[in-house]
Amino acid sequence: MKHIKSILFLAYILLGASKFDSIAQTQNDSDLVQFTGFVVNYDSTKTIPFATIRISGTSRGTYSDMQGYFSFVAKRSDLLIFTCLGFEPKYYKVPANTKGKKFKSVVAMELDTFLMEDAVIYGRPTEAQMDYMFSRQKLPISDYMIAEQNLRRKPLSEMAENLPNDGYANASWKFNDYANKAYYNGQPQPIPVLDIFAWSKFLKALENGDLKRK
Repeated sequence: MKHIKSILFLAYILLGASKFDSIAQTQNDSDLVQFTGFVVNYDSTKTIPFATIRISGTSRGTYSDMQGYFSFVAKRSDLLIFTCLGFEPKYYKVPANTKGKKFKSVVAMELDTFLMEDAVIYGRPTEAQMDYMFSRQKLPISDYMIAEQNLRRKPLSEMAENLPNDGYANASWKFNDYANKAYYNGQPQPIPVLDIFAWSKFLKALENGDLKRK
């Protein structure tokens, strides 16, 4: 008899606990609403895409799409934080007296303003002013001699001969070579007598002694 009373008592407790959980779950579900809306700028002329929407104190939330539209589940009286680059954070509280399971609203955000340090802009001198300043500039004799030596025509021409071709020249030669091969595909290709690059390679090979018989 005692065992039967104990079993009935435990069953009563379990039924009461499950009923309490169901009541609490019903109350929690009644607090939920489907919150939808648009995020726009302050004068409502443009929507704000990819604005982050987060429930304060939690990591739950969503973000607006390309048209500024958003939709997610929130609780009544939740404090929402809207953030977006270039705009001030917007705090929005879901009304506690919302009727039904759906709630719609348009959230306006203000542009974020900040102060920058002063910048002084000087006008660029004209070509005549540059010529005047350089012509009146007195350089030390040693620097002048170095500049004169560096600008002599003979050393510059010797340097130009020993320098490799630049990217534009190499690319042009390569493209022309491809075009010639495609043009003479399947037939003997003429000897490039007028090819400057071929003559340059020949002369360099001749100077280096690459054409001598071994």
